[in-house]
Amino acid sequence: MEKFGHLTLIYNSMLNDEAKVREKLKEPYGAYYYIPSLEGSNIVFALYEIYVNQSFQASKQFFYRAALIPEFMLTKFDQSLLMYRISYALLSDNAKLISRYSILRNKVEGEINIGYQLPNAVQNILLEDWGKLDWNIHCIGRLVKHPKLIHLEGYHDAFVGFRNDDQTLIEQGLKKLIDKPKKLDDNQLFPRFFSRDAAGLNKLAWMRGIEIDLKSSLVPVELMPVQPLEKYEGYDFLDELWDKPLSVPER
Repeated sequence: MEKFGHLTLIYNSMLNDEAKVREKLKEPYGAYYYIPSLEGSNIVFALYEIYVNQSFQASKQFFYRAALIPEFMLTKFDQSLLMYRISYALLSDNAKLISRYSILRNKVEGEINIGYQLPNAVQNILLEDWGKLDWNIHCIGRLVKHPKLIHLEGYHDAFVGFRNDDQTLIEQGLKKLIDKPKKLDDNQLFPRFFSRDAAGLNKLAWMRGIEIDLKSSLVPVELMPVQPLEKYEGYDFLDELWDKPLSVPER
């Protein structure tokens, strides 16, 4: 129960984050510096709905909002497209958002780097571009042989499973990921509750008709059925900023 109390404490401390960010947008480079914080706030809100309120549908609104933030930051400021960010889109069940994420280009990471390969593999599964997925599998297979990356081999297993419609192999890969949540996530809070990447890939499997229940609280099966919300609410200030030229501070 202690960890749920900690989650509630953090949740309560973030309730005014959106109002604070709106105010900070008035400052020079406010969008660049302050909008990213809302990504983490929304994941805390999603976890609170899942683990405290047991409201799995309600969490999808917050996954949706969390995914809007890196989409904006990547498009406007070339932020990285990391694996867990594409997981947010998948977990939102918002088809339009997922479609946009399937073609987002990751300009920061080199194409042979693991940071590029993992989300790109998910994109190629969404697009059913099996030739490019084969390339992802080849690259990831070589990369995870390195001692510093061997804890990522679960991704390779899962992607090979997706390529071959092999439920057993997908499940094997996802179980490897949930066995190492702290190694896969540098956030101190989230891995105590939730495996973001494993949950995103498990959702991807359900989207493809492969209904896997990992029987783990880190990947709640209640989140897996594809059940979009009737309405999703974004951020009006993001809508306003999309059409404005925004500059990056000098480094």
